[in-house]
Amino acid sequence: MQIIVKKIWHRDADRIGLFFKYDTARITIARKLGGKYSQSLRCWYFDYSKASYKIISENFTDLVIENPKTNSTQQLAGSTMSRDLPAIATSDFQLDVAPVLHNPEHITTNKPLVSPLRLELLPNLGKYWVFKMPYHQSICKQLLATKGVYWNANYKVYMVLRQAEVQAKVETIIAVPSFFPENDFYKSELGFAGETIVVKVHTEDSKWMEVYMPPYLVLREKIKRFSMVRFSTIKNCYLLPATPSVYEAILMQFEPNKVLVSNQLPKGYLLKQNLPNRKQLDLRKTKEQLFNQVPEAAHEYVSLLIDTILALNYSSSTMRTYTSSFLKFLRDHQFRDPHTISQKEIVKYLASLMERGLSAASGHSMVNALLFYYQQIEHQKGFELKLPRPKFEKKLPSVLTMEECLEIFRAVDNPKHKLLLLIGYGAGLRVSEIVTLEWRDILFSEHKIHIKNAKGKKDRMVMLPYSIVNSLEIYKKLYQPNKYVFEGQFAGEPYSTGSARSVMRQALKKSGLEKKATVHTLRHSFATHLLESGTDIRYIQKFLGHASIKTTTIYTHVSKIASDKIASPLDRLVDENNKKKLSGR
Repeated sequence: MQIIVKKIWHRDADRIGLFFKYDTARITIARKLGGKYSQSLRCWYFDYSKASYKIISENFTDLVIENPKTNSTQQLAGSTMSRDLPAIATSDFQLDVAPVLHNPEHITTNKPLVSPLRLELLPNLGKYWVFKMPYHQSICKQLLATKGVYWNANYKVYMVLRQAEVQAKVETIIAVPSFFPENDFYKSELGFAGETIVVKVHTEDSKWMEVYMPPYLVLREKIKRFSMVRFSTIKNCYLLPATPSVYEAILMQFEPNKVLVSNQLPKGYLLKQNLPNRKQLDLRKTKEQLFNQVPEAAHEYVSLLIDTILALNYSSSTMRTYTSSFLKFLRDHQFRDPHTISQKEIVKYLASLMERGLSAASGHSMVNALLFYYQQIEHQKGFELKLPRPKFEKKLPSVLTMEECLEIFRAVDNPKHKLLLLIGYGAGLRVSEIVTLEWRDILFSEHKIHIKNAKGKKDRMVMLPYSIVNSLEIYKKLYQPNKYVFEGQFAGEPYSTGSARSVMRQALKKSGLEKKATVHTLRHSFATHLLESGTDIRYIQKFLGHASIKTTTIYTHVSKIASDKIASPLDRLVDENNKKKLSGR
């Protein structure tokens, strides 16, 4: 089985890439030699140096060099050094000839530049120029210290504001005059009159429609915020469900920008039933991500796991947790057949995870995923008796005082944001329960809120605080939301959990409190304050939706009601002694 050797560009530097079919023995050798695996390029890579090439050629047979100039390949016989990679032999960008073993991926250096930087200017992104360059400590430090220059960690590129003063500073730092296009400065994208959005049939799946956008950042950012949008790199278009409501949403969102919408769909193509639910979208996304990370031989195991989770009607979050943990397990065992992995091997593997510093929560997730697979799919019923669980750290929840809660609420001016925090604290809701709360679930006459399909697929009734009833009614008249109490940017879509967390962060910052707190902290505070007011813990359990009373009893450890009334034996001893002295005994 041949190994293709290529010169590749990866992680901001030239690398030697090894491309071969999945093979456990070769993977082991690559790891021992200090190689790293690239998920994006699907290859093992080494530093681009003669030392690396020498080690590769000495330890691998059947190497085939792909010439980047001719795209032809040539056979390399075993450890023969008569032939080298052409690009390595002639490159001006050689790395130090040092052993590759234990060589860190990202070496910090203060050496002056011997040769010019290899700079790559990419297409503009809205108001930014985008470029790549190899890492150099002093230059990168200067770039990041320049106002208007940003590092995009996702794509490993530098983003530079398209302004004259920023251009001059960056070109001085990289010592390349006229690197950016002349007079290519950003102009605000305000007027889009005459621009057209084209909507076409999606040939692969009639339940979707293709949306072709004009090349403007503002317009593309708008379409990306549709909850069920996907981007097709092949067709360079956005995919949206072919439903009348989605099409109407497109018309409504782009009408203020004076953008025309060209409908090239046949009559009857838009159907209401084409709208997929969130579970379908999560499933599709999860499957795509997983199958892109595993070899074809492992697809069977992953498919069985996902299908079983769906058949048991588990939540999307459980599906993501189980599949990601199980995938890590398979990867660490070179994607072996799970049936051939013994319980002793699994216990040893769990021990190694904890030894490497894995948290107890992540350890439990791994155990749950493995138990699910071996019990539900492999039907090994006695598995749980022999599989150890890591002991949880007993951490107390963060709690705010009533005065601190009041300070946070006072710091919020926006009525929608204030009401979001008030209902989270007043009813003890999770952030996911707040953003998915619907008007029909608020029972004003009974002063209750019906929480549906919460964590664990359970419904429950919680209190509706009397103090926010008037605020809710005024808010409804002011904002006129349709379905959800807290709507997102687009009508009919719920507020995102990220936006809700951002509201809390801004309120906390504005209040001046130095405590660390989140939206979930308000829930903890709700339970603690109820306990301190003398509420029976069983009622608190029902309000919070806890399956076990043990979960709720944690609030007894942070409540002041008990600790304030209990005196230390030392204090009692001192008091008794003082009383004796006063009485003259």
